[in-house]
Amino acid sequence: MPDHTGFRSGLLVALTASLLAGCSSLAQNPEMGSLPAPEAYASDRDLPLRPAVPPEQPVPGGAGAPAYADTITLRDAVTRAILFSPSVRAAFIEIDARRGEEVQSAVRPNPSLLVEAENFGGSKDKSGFETAEETVSLAQTVELGDKRLKRLQAAHLDTSLAGWDHETLRVKVATDAAQAFVDVLIAQERIKVLGEFVSLAKQTRTSVDARVRGGKASPIELDRAAVALARAEALQKGERARLDAAKRKLSALWGSADIAFGSVIGRLGNGYTAPAPEALITLLENNPTLARWGDEINRRVAQLDLEHAKAIPDITVSAGVRTFQENDAAAMVASVSMPIPLFDRNQGNIAAAERRIAKAENEQLATRNELYATLVEALGELNVAATELKALEKDVLPGAQRAYDKTKIGFDEGKFDILSVLDVQRTVFESRLEVLTARANYEKARVRVEALVGRDLNGL
Repeated sequence: MPDHTGFRSGLLVALTASLLAGCSSLAQNPEMGSLPAPEAYASDRDLPLRPAVPPEQPVPGGAGAPAYADTITLRDAVTRAILFSPSVRAAFIEIDARRGEEVQSAVRPNPSLLVEAENFGGSKDKSGFETAEETVSLAQTVELGDKRLKRLQAAHLDTSLAGWDHETLRVKVATDAAQAFVDVLIAQERIKVLGEFVSLAKQTRTSVDARVRGGKASPIELDRAAVALARAEALQKGERARLDAAKRKLSALWGSADIAFGSVIGRLGNGYTAPAPEALITLLENNPTLARWGDEINRRVAQLDLEHAKAIPDITVSAGVRTFQENDAAAMVASVSMPIPLFDRNQGNIAAAERRIAKAENEQLATRNELYATLVEALGELNVAATELKALEKDVLPGAQRAYDKTKIGFDEGKFDILSVLDVQRTVFESRLEVLTARANYEKARVRVEALVGRDLNGL
């Protein structure tokens, strides 16, 4: 249903959360065929011999672009942008691809088939195949140190990181769509105000024309009224061009080459509040750009565990049958081999993995600082817009309207000339346009803040 209750940027957060829930189970707890999450296993011995490859997940949304709509709401705009975004679809597919890699990480090494022939093609009694020996054997590498489980743990966290990247991208697309929606909405509102300005300018010119015809005003006043009308019409045409550009930008977010809707439905709110950064800083931990670093650090710890496990040599066991052509006899053969970790103990990879954990911890801190700086900037924009908006609505606009009303009465009584009327008339409409611009800046800054903290500011 169309939303006539006013523009609420909190709707962005609610909608984004509901959409993200659709893939959270895929990203956080993948159902990898017959292979549950690594936490269910204690060692390699518990892992299945042949883990099943998970089925391909249907990609949400649709290809191409949605159909034309006469009107759209904020919810419609955000939903369209997310469902028809190729980048969001690509990020979802990457989650599915990493689920396949997760299964592959838990697969045992394949056995090897070895066929050997000895003691043939030589000299004297060894020249033919009569004295040849043939051996057929199977060799199997047995991984020690729970390498399969450790590979699975690292791959599982890789899948989780793909899920976080998907969520980050969806929030960004939703935020862009909400801000583009505000641009369209404010352009529509400005056109309405300028339409009233044009109508009033026409009435003023008609009134002045009548006064000139009656000999009560100079013809120059009619010229001034005509210039004011032309200026109002020029502003209206410029705003229509701005609206067209804003509609194209919003349509492009869901892949439409042309304008894909007639108009947007909504109404800007009437709030003036701007919370302090201290009240929101803890909520930054919910931001997927920062939250992903918890899994990133865990993944690098899992990689370190895997590198330690790689330092443990694996055993290769082989067994087979050897036949002797000389007397048609047969015998069993068996062998066990293991590398001696004399030179290579995987020291370099272990050291690199340790340093990358420290790097991730610093990157997490850098991301937190960057997000906090972005939050402070967005809150600053919100506070500036709120302060300006409050002053315009409480002081400037009412005062300009009172001045216009008094000047208009005085003009009708012959106390003021048309220049005074046109001046206060322009001031009133400029103030109304400034209010709309400040309101749009406020709502767009609010969208940024709510996207950063993942909460509706009305609930704080």
